[in-house]
Amino acid sequence: MTTLIAATPKAIRHYLPEHIAAPMNPLEIALIGAGGNGGQVLTDLGRMNHALKALGHPGIDVCVYDHDAVSPANVGRQLFSPADIGRNKGEVLVTRLNRFFGLKWKAYPVMVGTALNTQANIIITAVDSAVARVNIGSSLKVHSYYQKYWIDLGNTVKTAQVVMGTVGNGGARQPAGSETVAVLPTVLDLYPEIEAEDKKSYQGPSCSVADALEKQDLYINKWVATAAIQLLWTALRAGYMKEHGAFVNLSTFSVRPLPVSPVVWEQMGWPPKKKRKARKTKNKGEK
Repeated sequence: MTTLIAATPKAIRHYLPEHIAAPMNPLEIALIGAGGNGGQVLTDLGRMNHALKALGHPGIDVCVYDHDAVSPANVGRQLFSPADIGRNKGEVLVTRLNRFFGLKWKAYPVMVGTALNTQANIIITAVDSAVARVNIGSSLKVHSYYQKYWIDLGNTVKTAQVVMGTVGNGGARQPAGSETVAVLPTVLDLYPEIEAEDKKSYQGPSCSVADALEKQDLYINKWVATAAIQLLWTALRAGYMKEHGAFVNLSTFSVRPLPVSPVVWEQMGWPPKKKRKARKTKNKGEK
C-alpha cells in the first residue's frame, strides 16, 4: 500500500496525553503477532524498555498475542532456530527476552479478533491478514473507553508502511496557542479498502524459506519494525509527534514520513467526503 505524499508547509503536532507522555507506572503495550514484523518489534521493545528505565522512565510492560507455531520456513528469516520448530512463536520470543533482560512479560498463544479487550495504552499489530486488522480495529472501537494508540505494520515483498492512529473516546488535550490535532487516523481510516490485500500473491503461508523469500524480502521486516519502533521511541521521548507513520521501499532504499497533517490525510481520502443527495427535478408541465 504505497502512498505518494506531497510536502506540507505547516509543522503540525499531536501531543500525547499525560498518562502516556509522563506515566507513573510502566506503559502497557499489547503486541499482536510475533512473526516477521512482530518478532523484530518485540526485540526492540526489550531494548527500549532498558533504555527508558536508564533515563528514569518507569518502562513498559508487554503482552504478546500469537496463536501460530514456528515452522521450518520461519527459521532464519524470522528470529527462530531449528530447536524452536513446533513451539508457539510468542512464548519462544517472550521467554527468551525475559531471561535476557530479567523481565516478566507475558505471552498468550491465542488468536485475537473481535473479542480483543485489553487495558493496554498502546496496541501494535503485526499480522499478515487484512481481515485480522479489520476485526482488531472494530474491537478497539468497541472496547476502548479512553484514547489509546494503535500502531499497525504491514508489508509487501519490498515495500511496507507503519501507521500510528488513535482509537477510543475523545482526543488527547492539546496545548493552546500552537498548530495541533487531537485525533490521528488509523490504518483503516487511511486504507478502507485494505481487505482486498488478502487476495494478493504475497499473502499466505510459505512451505520453505525459499518460498517465503519470494513473498517477502529477507530484511523488509527489520526495516518496517525499525521505522515503527523509532516512531514510538521519538514520541515517548518528546511527548509529541510531527509524524505518525512511514513508508518503506527497499527498491529505492527510501523511508518517507507520514506527517501529522490534515492536508495529507485529505489527499489520502480521510475523512471521506459526504455524498450529496441528488435533487429531484420536476418535468416541464409538472406541478
